Amino acid sequence: MYKDKVNFLRSLKYRSIMSQNITIDHAHQLCELVKHAITNSILVAHQNIQFKIDQQQVVLTGNVNSYYEKQLAQESVSRVKGVRQVHNCLTVEPFLQEEKAEFAH
Repeated sequence: MYKDKVNFLRSLKYRSIMSQNITIDHAHQLCELVKHAITNSILVAHQNIQFKIDQQQVVLTGNVNSYYEKQLAQESVSRVKGVRQVHNCLTVEPFLQEEKAEFAH
């Protein structure tokens, strides 16, 4: 049982974060806070946004409809306590949602 837990912990990608004296619980909590910040932002909640966290740096990827939404996503994440830096790699594809709706009809 103990070996299984050790192997599980070693398999996590939080090892680099752990070297900075941040436990897995803190890394998991940071992940949940970032997810919460994105989903609670009204304009970007339904966009195609993914993120990765490495050493308290968040990388945003995916698509949004406007530069305003791109900036809003970045600002929402940067306000999360524990986030040191945000790399905004979001792609702006205007009217992506509307085009999808047109093709559905």
